[in-house]
Amino acid sequence: MTSTRNGSAAQQAYIGAVVVTFNPDAERLRQVIAAVARQVGAIIVVDNGSAASLAATLAGLSPNPLSLVTLGDNYGVAAAQNIGLAWARERGCTHVLLLDHDAVASPGMVAALLAEMRAHQARGEQVAAVGPLIRDPRRAAPAPFFRLTPWSVRRIESADAGQPSARVDFLISAGVLLALDAQEQIGTLEESLFIDYVDLEWSLRARRHGYRLYGHYGTALDHRLGDEPLRLFGYLMTAHSPLRHYYLARNALALWRLPHTPWTWVLADALHLLRKFLVFSTLAPRRFSHCGMMLRGFADGLRGRSGRIDQARPGWQVPTTIRTHRPQAIPPAAPPP
Repeated sequence: MTSTRNGSAAQQAYIGAVVVTFNPDAERLRQVIAAVARQVGAIIVVDNGSAASLAATLAGLSPNPLSLVTLGDNYGVAAAQNIGLAWARERGCTHVLLLDHDAVASPGMVAALLAEMRAHQARGEQVAAVGPLIRDPRRAAPAPFFRLTPWSVRRIESADAGQPSARVDFLISAGVLLALDAQEQIGTLEESLFIDYVDLEWSLRARRHGYRLYGHYGTALDHRLGDEPLRLFGYLMTAHSPLRHYYLARNALALWRLPHTPWTWVLADALHLLRKFLVFSTLAPRRFSHCGMMLRGFADGLRGRSGRIDQARPGWQVPTTIRTHRPQAIPPAAPPP
């Protein structure tokens, strides 16, 4: 198990998993926890104001410590992940696996990610994170990785020559293994973004600090990206709700202003966002809702507003009191006979 503290100093790793939830499907959440329970040393579920209590759902799933923090309201994915990262640091974790409430790890995924990180570190590289392939069961091919070049954003669809992974510039937070010493240097996740572009902003910041990210082609995560894909002229296009399109539009503008965002990304993202706006405001179901929410997102982005949509304002911050919530210990799984 990669999560033990045993062995030489060079081999030690204590991995905690942080699972962020918001009104999850109970059976799917149980699958998420069960899949990772024996791959990590401890798990914390940070719940962003789900309507139903999760304690009973989580009971008896993990042989290792499993905790639940209930925030009581939705403060966004970044705030929940930061609370989980602080918990992991307090426990003495060296690495953290980030998961969404529908992201099911494949067997051996955590060990594979850790081994790949260590292989690159042994060659003298500063590695902040390694992520798996993301397999959406609704699509034939896994989601691609991306790498910035001086003139473009390049899709990376295979590993580097002779390697099981590829150097990339962005990692989706679901399934990513973070080195906590690197995360401490790079900083916490940007809570004002609330949801979309949180992982992208952190990835670009890691790049600015001289750290590398890798996408591992030898292991995978089962995770649905967005809502049901939009089929258009035989092509499947990633789809989101009108609310998510608000955050995508608003946070894109916020990201473009940051000093660590390269102009190549700004140009590529602007073209992508324009195409998304044209498609979803004219051809998609609920096109008027999509159009209105994206326009509202652009307007709030131009005004510098951030945070949850119903509280959006310049300088939005989560209440400091949410960091005082204490984890609830969940009863462990019974030992095998």
